[in-house]
Amino acid sequence: MGVTKQQLEKLKEPLQLKWRVRGLQPDNVNPTHMIIVGYVNPRQVQDRLDDVLGPENWQDDYAECKNKQFCRIGIKINDEWIWKGDSGTETFLDPGKGETSDSFKRAAVHWGINRDTYELGEITIACKMVEGKPFPCDVNGNVLKGELLLNECKRISALNESDLVFDKNVIQIKPNTKKEVLVKSGRNPNKPKVILP
Repeated sequence: MGVTKQQLEKLKEPLQLKWRVRGLQPDNVNPTHMIIVGYVNPRQVQDRLDDVLGPENWQDDYAECKNKQFCRIGIKINDEWIWKGDSGTETFLDPGKGETSDSFKRAAVHWGINRDTYELGEITIACKMVEGKPFPCDVNGNVLKGELLLNECKRISALNESDLVFDKNVIQIKPNTKKEVLVKSGRNPNKPKVILP
C-alpha cells in the first residue's frame, strides 16, 4: 500500500543537528567569532526513513552523472515508487565516501528531511573560550547548545537574508588594478622601484 501523506509530513520534523566549526575569527588563539555549519549524518536520515516509513517503503539508488555521484531516494506511495534525487560534492577528508554521503543527504532534502536547517549554510556567531576551547554564545556571553544554538543560528541567518540576487553583468568584481598598472607601465613587479632625486 505504501506510505501516507501524514508519514511524508512527519519526515520533515527537525533532526538533532551536529555542528562543524569551519573557522575562528580573528584568529585561533583569541577568537571572538566562529564560523559553524549544522549537519546531520546519513545514519540519522536512514533512521528517520526507517522509523517513519518502515524499511520496506523506501530505497536508495546510486549512479554517476556528469562525473558526480548521484543518489535517488524512492518512496512507495500508493503502490508506486516515486523517486527524488540529487548529486553530492566531495569532502576534504574522504572524497569518495563524502560525495556518496552528501548525495544521499541532499536527496533526502528533496523529501523534506532536514530541509529547514540545510538552508542555513555557514553561520558566523559570537564565541567565547571555556577551558581552552571556543564555544558559540549569544550576545550576553551565554554558551549555546542544542535548540538554543539552532534558534540563534536561524536568527542570524534571517538577518543575513536578502531578496536581491545580482547577475554577473550587473555588479562586476573589479580586477586588482594595482597589478594592471604595474603591467601597463612595463615595470617588473619583482624588481625594486628606483626613485631618482
